[in-house]
Amino acid sequence: MAVRPIIAVTPNYDYGIETASIKNLYNEGVIEAGGVPVVVPYSTNEEVLECIITASDGLLITGGPDVDAKYFGEYNTPVTGSILPGRDILEIFLIKKAMEQRKPVFGICRGIQILNVALGGTLYQDIKTQLPDKALGEHSQKAPRWYPYHDIYIQPDSKVYMSFGNRSCVRVNTFHHQAVKDIAPGFFVTSCAQDGIIESIEHRDHEFVVGVQWHPEDMWIKDRSFLNLFKMFIESSCK
Repeated sequence: MAVRPIIAVTPNYDYGIETASIKNLYNEGVIEAGGVPVVVPYSTNEEVLECIITASDGLLITGGPDVDAKYFGEYNTPVTGSILPGRDILEIFLIKKAMEQRKPVFGICRGIQILNVALGGTLYQDIKTQLPDKALGEHSQKAPRWYPYHDIYIQPDSKVYMSFGNRSCVRVNTFHHQAVKDIAPGFFVTSCAQDGIIESIEHRDHEFVVGVQWHPEDMWIKDRSFLNLFKMFIESSCK
């Protein structure tokens, strides 16, 4: 029997009830793609976190609330949503360590945002208020989470492009008000929405360091093509 790679998966946290949790669809996506998900404890202990990333074969950064703007040199605005201080700390640390150890990293929704910030990029804190003159589409859909809501336009010769069978336009779901602004060094943009909002980024110098703004974990049961990025992530984590 083939050995499945161990994937560290970051959790969400509720300070009101002091409880870490994770939407199980992330775990199911990793399992279906051939990996073993292990949820990271909600801790800022660097010794513990370094042990976890060293023992893991890959890192999955999940969706969640807003990133504290201090990490990209700005003040939080009145439209900034909830912030989880410990989560920012643990994910930035894990991302940097994973990059140092050349472990595959897959960031989803908040995951693309914190991946970009951790490595030197910036975000729009709120696309509607920071891009008032832009004809924006809706990026917080009022439809079931599995429902494909808007198109993205994909760059050839990218992992996202390959994951969709070399299709240059795909319809995805959308649940965000923050978005990647200036991309971090080493990354390139691999897809955008019709309004120009960045939908995915990839690192040029690592085999698999990919961030996507949509939620493939919510879509793959209805459309198996959305499992392909999970599969590519897991395959890279086996090496």
